[in-house]
Amino acid sequence: MPTTDTTLQEILPTKIDPNPDNPRLIFKEAEMNALLESIGEVGIKVPLSVYRERQRYVLVDGERRWRCARKLNLATVPAIVQPKPGRLENILTMFNIHNVRSDWDLMPTALKLRDVQTLLAGEGKSAAAKELAGLTGMTLSQVRRALELLELPQHYQDLLLSEAAKPKDEQKVKVDLFIEINKAKSAVRRYVPEVFTEVSEEEFVESLVDKYTTGLVPSVTSFRDISKMARAERAGEDPEAVEPVIVGLIRDPATTIEDAFDWTVRAAYEARDLTTRANGLAEKLSQLNARRKVAPELVEALEELRSQIDRILRTRQ
Repeated sequence: MPTTDTTLQEILPTKIDPNPDNPRLIFKEAEMNALLESIGEVGIKVPLSVYRERQRYVLVDGERRWRCARKLNLATVPAIVQPKPGRLENILTMFNIHNVRSDWDLMPTALKLRDVQTLLAGEGKSAAAKELAGLTGMTLSQVRRALELLELPQHYQDLLLSEAAKPKDEQKVKVDLFIEINKAKSAVRRYVPEVFTEVSEEEFVESLVDKYTTGLVPSVTSFRDISKMARAERAGEDPEAVEPVIVGLIRDPATTIEDAFDWTVRAAYEARDLTTRANGLAEKLSQLNARRKVAPELVEALEELRSQIDRILRTRQ
């Protein structure tokens, strides 16, 4: 029978099993080595949390400490034995423990969120992002990002899991890549849906991932220019003219996002930006008291501005 009281005990590490529902799947070597060294010097100062399962124990909190104890061949570890939780309570407890510590990798977290959704649905409860955030202690934006990852093809989920196991400076593909591509895909779907009559959403993602991993896209933030292209109408451009360019971007492995942006909306966005800045500057200048002494550096800057304005206006005549 499981214990009904919470007690602090010394337990053999070999009698403890990892929790199969732990959202933390990745244990980075550098972090583990630092903890191993610390425990080797001063021992385990924060007890593990476990529950009894027949003649053994299952971890609720402290898997890294337990792994280190096994490596160090510690005779016993301090552990708080608590009542066995239900599966949903078990997962949510570990999520909330995580919430007050350093972040776990998002892909493993997303996989466990899917289990939470399934369990909630089985109890007839809402499993929407807002409810998941409240139950797990994650922010709403974190939950939404995690749920987006669950929509990825399985091979990309597997890729993110394998990359997460590497040191951060060795990771080529990170979660932010797919977050930015999904944002671009959503913008295209909303503003230029005709694109997806020519190419599939899967082809859209595959092409952009390939462009990034081969270096044709220098940064994940570059995908934001695709969203700007999709919203061409906001910059005064015709969305119908943008649609074939986005299709070409996806189909041609050699076309860069920068090329596509140049061919479509760059000039319009630059004009809009300059117009806003010019109007703001004109407003500030109108408020400048002409009788007040003007600093020489301001005079010099205004003269340079006037020469540039004259140059542009001459080319328009």
